[in-house]
This record gives sequence, structure tokens and C-alpha cells, in this order.
Amino acid sequence: MREVVPVMARTHIAAGVALAAVAAVATHHALDPAWLVMGGLGGLAPDLDHPRALLTRAIPGASALAALATATGAVRHRGVLHSWLAMAVAVGLVEPLLGSILARFWWAMGVGIGHPAWILRLWRVWGPGGDWGWAAGYASHLVVDTLNTTGVQWFWPLPYRVHSPVPNIPVGTPPETWFRWSIYLGLLVWRPEIALATLLAAEVVYRAVSTA
Repeated sequence: MREVVPVMARTHIAAGVALAAVAAVATHHALDPAWLVMGGLGGLAPDLDHPRALLTRAIPGASALAALATATGAVRHRGVLHSWLAMAVAVGLVEPLLGSILARFWWAMGVGIGHPAWILRLWRVWGPGGDWGWAAGYASHLVVDTLNTTGVQWFWPLPYRVHSPVPNIPVGTPPETWFRWSIYLGLLVWRPEIALATLLAAEVVYRAVSTA
């Protein structure tokens, strides 16, 4: 079962980055790294309710916490974190708060080493689209999981799971791989440069998280 985890993670990263890229272009924003990277991370975030998920294992202590939460029944995989409510909290509260903390940390570091201008340059390169990229990535995760037999508890705490009978994409199977590459193919037909940016960003996010 262990090999299944990165396969699904790759699919969620690809979908998150792709939706973030499409959202940026559709809303006439610059396709900066913040959109793409945060789209990939947002695509992984709902699976923090699984102790063996890629992002969970990358965050110190998160696997143990998720294992405890699931063992006690406080949290179920594809439960509360896979709902509209969790997405609203993650997008409206968690990401902006963490983003603000990290921004202050990097600014303080720049001041501490006597080169705050370096941080400002990096911030301009990073871009302002992180919030929207995160939102697109989180939403993409719920949509992709809806295409799986298990479905998603969109309307938690109501016990009903929503899933689409067609297509039915089992986790860790060839159809899942085909689905992931169809995302890139669709972007390639639409905008080749967007497809290339999405593919590169998705690979960067996957490698960064898997080696953390």
C-alpha cells in the first residue's frame, strides 16, 4: 500500500497547480510562483487527516497527531477536512494567518542579516497570488476525490458522501495516472506554456514535500 500514497499525491498536486494556473490566467493575473506552489500545497492539504499522506509526513508531529485523531474517531479520512466548511476555514483563516507569520519571519530575518532589500526582491518574485492559489488547490482536491468511489463528505457534519459514478477513478491505478496526464494534455492543447509551467511546478512541489 505504501507506493499508492505518492501516486495520489502527484495527482492532487497536478490538479491543484493546474486549477491555480487556469484561475490566474482566467482572472488576468500574472502566473507567479505563489499561484502555482500554493496551488500544489493546497491540493495536498485536505489529506492532513491521513497519517500516511505525503504532506502529513512532511510536517513534524503531524503523522502522530493524525493517527491519534483517527484512532480515537475524532477525525475520519475524507471527513471534516474534505468539506466546504474546512475549505472556508483553510482559505479564509488558516492560510492568511500562516502567510502573515511567515512574511514577518522572513522580513525579520532580512533585517537581522542587514539585507531587508533581498527579502523584498524575493517577495516580488514570489508574487501576491498565494491566497487564491491555495483556494484553487484545496477545491481541486475535493473535486478529484469526488471522482473516486469513496466520495467526499462535502456537507460535513452531515454523514452523506458525494461521489460521481462516471468517471470512477480508483486510487493508485492506471486510470488515475491517465487522469493526471490528461490534465497536462488538456493544458498543452489550450496553452503549451501553461502546461509546461504546471508540470514543472508540480514536480518541484512534489519533490520538495517528499524530501522534507
